[in-house]
Amino acid sequence: MDFLDPRKKRARRARLSVGYGLMAVMISIATVILVYETYGFSVDTKTGNIVENGLLFVGSQPDQADIYLNSKLQDSKTNARLVLPSGKYHLLIKKTGYRDWQRSFSLQAHTVERYVYPFLLPVELKLQTIRSYVTTPPLASQSPDHRWLLLQVPATGSKTANFELYDTTKPAQPPLALSLSSTLLSAADKVGSNLKEVEWSSDNRHLLLEHAYSGGSEFIIFDRETPSASININKTLNVNPNQVALFDKKIDQIYLHDKTKATLQIGDLKAKTVGTVLLNRVLAFKSYATNIILYVTDESQAAGKVMARIWNNGDIYPLYEFSSGNKYLVDIARFSGDWYLVAGSDTEERINLYKNPLDNIKNPKVKKALPILALRELGAQKISFSTNTRFVAVQAGQNFAVYDMETQQSYRYNIVIPLASTMAWMDGHRLIGQSAGQAVVFDYDGTNQQILVPSLWGNGAFFNRGYKKMFVLTPSARTTVLQSIDLLAGSDLPD
Repeated sequence: MDFLDPRKKRARRARLSVGYGLMAVMISIATVILVYETYGFSVDTKTGNIVENGLLFVGSQPDQADIYLNSKLQDSKTNARLVLPSGKYHLLIKKTGYRDWQRSFSLQAHTVERYVYPFLLPVELKLQTIRSYVTTPPLASQSPDHRWLLLQVPATGSKTANFELYDTTKPAQPPLALSLSSTLLSAADKVGSNLKEVEWSSDNRHLLLEHAYSGGSEFIIFDRETPSASININKTLNVNPNQVALFDKKIDQIYLHDKTKATLQIGDLKAKTVGTVLLNRVLAFKSYATNIILYVTDESQAAGKVMARIWNNGDIYPLYEFSSGNKYLVDIARFSGDWYLVAGSDTEERINLYKNPLDNIKNPKVKKALPILALRELGAQKISFSTNTRFVAVQAGQNFAVYDMETQQSYRYNIVIPLASTMAWMDGHRLIGQSAGQAVVFDYDGTNQQILVPSLWGNGAFFNRGYKKMFVLTPSARTTVLQSIDLLAGSDLPD
C-alpha cells in the first residue's frame, strides 16, 4: 500500500511543502501588490515601470454623463471612481441635451480628488408660464426646504399686504391666496410702503419681514399657514428696533438691535416681554444656535478702530481688532463639527476667517484667536457661507474671494460680465445672481459661468426640491410672468 511506503510518504511531504511554499510566495506577492495599489502604485505593463497614482471621483446631476480626461473618452460614466497616474488633467463632462461642464486640475500621487458636484444645465431652457401679473411682485421669497414660493401681489392703495403661495412640488396647481390683516401693518397704504425678507424660521412656516414706510419701519412674523396668527413685533413688545433676528431660527424669541442706542436685547414673543440689555455698543452681530454671538463693537476701542468679540454662554472673548467702516461683515457656520467665524469691514482689505477660535483663546499657552487665513477684498459688500457651509465667499463688486473648508484651498477671481447685485448661493457649490437682466450662475471658483434666462429677480431664480425645476419672473410686453423651466433634458425627462 502506497500510503505505508516511507519513500512515497517523504515525497508527498516534499511536494506539499513545495506547494505550501509557492502558495505563501503567491500570497506575499499579492499582499504586496494590494498594499502598493492601496497606496497608489501600479505597474505600467508596457514598460514595467512603477506608476504613482491618485484617485478621482467624478459625479454629476443628472448622472450617466460621459467623462473625458485630456480629450480622451473614459469607459466609465458619472458617477465614477477612476485610478489615474499623477499629473495634470482637463476634465470634461458631456451629456446629450446638456451644456458641457469642465475644469482643469492637478492630481497628486496618493491623493484623492472629488468632483461630484457638477450640475449639467440643459442646452435649451424651455419656459412654461405659470401666472401673469399686471405689475412686478415687489417681494418674492422661498422657504429653506425649497417647497414654498411666496410672492407679494401688487395692490395700489390697499391697506393689506396680499400674497400668493406656490407649492413648487405641484407647480401646475393654482397658488393659495393669503393676506396680512390691515391692523397688522402701519401705513400700508402709503407711498413708499414695502416689505423685505429678513429670514425664514427652521419650521419653513414663519417668515420674518421688515416693513418700511414713510416715517419708520417695523418687523412682522408672517405665518404662511395661518396668516391671522402673524405678529407685529413692534406692537407686541412695544419696541422700535432697527434690526431683528430670530433666536435659534425659531419664532418664540428674537434678538432686538437698537442701532441708535447700540444695544442688543432678547424679546420673548410668548411672554410679550423684553429682557435686559444683553450687550452694549453693538454695531453689527450674527448669532448661532442659543449660545454664541459674534459681534462688532467700538467699546473701549481707539478712534477709528473696532473689535470683533464672541459672546459665548454669557462670557465675552476678544476676536480681533480692525478699522471701523460703513458696513461690517460677520458670519458664523459649522462644518464637519468645527466652528468657523469671519469678521471684517468694508474699509479693510483683510477679512479674517477663524476656525474654532475659542480653543486658542482659552488655551493658556496661546490666549488669543489665530486666523487660518485672510479673505482679501477691499470694499467687501457681502460675506456668506454656502448652503452646505463648505465654502465661504466674500464679494466686492465683480471680485470674489472664496475659501474651501474641506480642501483648505483659496480662490480669488474677477467676474467679467456685469453683475447687477450681490450673488447668492444657489446650493452648496454654485453662486447665482443677475447680469443684464439675465439669471447667471457659476461654480464657487468662478468657473463654468452660464447665462440662463431673462429674470427680474436679483437672486436670479428659485428652485424646487432636488433642483429639477427652476422658477423665474420674466418681463413680458405688458405684464410680468412667473415661469418654470425644466432642468432635465433628453432621456432624463419623465415619460
